[in-house]
Amino acid sequence: MPIANLETVDIYHSYAGNGKIPLVFCHGLGGDSSNFEKEDAKWYSEHFDLVCWDNRGLGRSGNSKNYSLPLYAEDLWKLLDYLAIEAAVIFGVSWGGVLAQRFALDYPEKCLALILDSTSSEVNKEASEGWYSQGEHAKSENPLNGRKLKECQIESFIAQCRATAGLREHPLTPQIAEIQAPTLIVAGGSDKVAGAGGSVILSRNIPNSKLHIFQGAGHGTYALERDNFRKLLLDFMRQIDLK
Repeated sequence: MPIANLETVDIYHSYAGNGKIPLVFCHGLGGDSSNFEKEDAKWYSEHFDLVCWDNRGLGRSGNSKNYSLPLYAEDLWKLLDYLAIEAAVIFGVSWGGVLAQRFALDYPEKCLALILDSTSSEVNKEASEGWYSQGEHAKSENPLNGRKLKECQIESFIAQCRATAGLREHPLTPQIAEIQAPTLIVAGGSDKVAGAGGSVILSRNIPNSKLHIFQGAGHGTYALERDNFRKLLLDFMRQIDLK
């Protein structure tokens, strides 16, 4: 199992490439990259140098004493250096899209482009309270609608819930105008988790961005609209001269 020893934490990763444009997949809240590796990695590795990784404290990565949005982004920066990747397309889904925004703000030189799927730079009061409650609930019972997390993974999950809830009081929206990387923003018109409104906010604030809403799709359009999403992605890469 490929593990990168990044000073304070061990990060699981997979890397499949033949000298094409690097693309990094950033998974959702409390999850890992295993499903993406099983169901999608083959196609992506035919078109990109694909990197999949698990956030600290989740999946196959090691635990840490500290968890925060900047630390998750720093782990990705260190992982790219570990893999000798100068810059990459950062593809974030849901929580992974929040992480991708933070990464693009903190390490712009490492970001060739952004793909933001089913995510936002801010949340409202109801959503904030819901995410915080999910984290608190995880202290006594497993979260995510019956999805089981190992006890050692609960702390990272709680940190991600709190970081997402914190987007109400500390939104990324005022900062994302600084993002210069070309950005493809996608959302599902029937998304009951994040809603499409956050994607509209992203498109209005990230200067060099393109928005596409799959009206009938729910949360995670890359999986729910595979063929259409992949065509959109490749068209976007050609438009920004990365294919």
